[in-house]
Amino acid sequence: MKAGKRLVILSLVVIATLLLGACAAPAPQVVEKVVTQVVEKEKVVEKVSTQVVEVEKVVEKVSTQVVEKVVEKQVEVVVTPTPGAANPYRPEDLFKLADELKAATAECAPPAGAKYALLTNAVAPFWTAAQTGASRASSEINVPITFMFPTAAEKLSQQISMLETFVSDKYNAITFSAIDRDAPKPIIEKAVEEGIQVLTTDSDATGSERLLYIGMSDYDAGVKAGEAAKKIIGKGKVVGLVGYATAQNAQDRIAGVKDAFEGSELELVEVMLDDIKPEVSLSNAQTAMQKYPDLAGFVTFYSYNGPTACQAVKQAGKTGEVKIVAFDAEPETQRCTAEGVVQAMIGQRVYFYGYLSGLVMHSLTCNGAEETMKLLDPYLYPWPTKATATTAEGAEGKIHLNTGIDVIEADTFALYQEYLNSIGIPSQ
Repeated sequence: MKAGKRLVILSLVVIATLLLGACAAPAPQVVEKVVTQVVEKEKVVEKVSTQVVEVEKVVEKVSTQVVEKVVEKQVEVVVTPTPGAANPYRPEDLFKLADELKAATAECAPPAGAKYALLTNAVAPFWTAAQTGASRASSEINVPITFMFPTAAEKLSQQISMLETFVSDKYNAITFSAIDRDAPKPIIEKAVEEGIQVLTTDSDATGSERLLYIGMSDYDAGVKAGEAAKKIIGKGKVVGLVGYATAQNAQDRIAGVKDAFEGSELELVEVMLDDIKPEVSLSNAQTAMQKYPDLAGFVTFYSYNGPTACQAVKQAGKTGEVKIVAFDAEPETQRCTAEGVVQAMIGQRVYFYGYLSGLVMHSLTCNGAEETMKLLDPYLYPWPTKATATTAEGAEGKIHLNTGIDVIEADTFALYQEYLNSIGIPSQ
């Protein structure tokens, strides 16, 4: 019996071992399967993470768009006039006119494909503010404004060619700064015959068929420059620096300075031409200081002339001794003013050369010349303001949209910069 029991127990042990072995065999497969599932889950999680990154990118892009739109809205608010603004350099009348022009065209649906052009007389930082103004006008009226400038060596012939292209391409209205007061007359006449309104800004084509001149009175600005020179320079020899001899703005500014100097102790001994070439302007300034060792000062008539005179004076070590009254307030001229090398700037409101040109061209297209001129009438003055070789004073009628003149000296320079910042431009 004992032997039988042992045999039975041994048999049971063998059977149990076999059963345990049979049960243990699949275990590695289960573990392997679990591992595989875990890996697959990790892959799924990784894929989800990638999707989250892509979503973050989309969010980033949307945020950028929102910022851009906010900036545009802020700019629009700035352009809107603020009643009772304290800054003396803020031209409230021009902001008021801009609002009136926009209101008059608020319901306007311009012709399909309507387009306007603004053509300058050269490439210069001076024109940046006008380009900003034209761009803002374009966005507000929802009509493209082409902004162009001559770059060729022969800028006058290129400007005439550009005007011809605008006419042949049937632009609805054109504004330009005339390099020569007489040369554009035939193409202006052709444009008007074809129903294209032509305006001038910055420098007029006096005696032509253009409808309106937008800008300051260059003669009056010359007088203000002369008065500033009498105050700042006092007495002695003065040299002028200028770009074009043929441009109305140059001729009238020089005439204003000469008239202001009459009866004073200042003498405008020479005006040196450079044909809109800053390197020539610098050479002219250096030559003037050698030619006139007792030179008392410069009056610089074009925007880049101020910086070149400033450079020449600093090179000669005569800061404060040879004084400068500079037309325009481009960035380098402002720096020279901050350094005390330039004593006064004669500022044009160049921003409005672009902004008002765009709004007026749009009104002409929407409402016609007669209604537009009625709207502008309270802001218009007889033109020209000074007798010239071709046109008597005021003989062309009330066609001058006078944007005004700023005189900026050391004690008012900060106020002027504050105004520029308020409308989002660095210079003009």
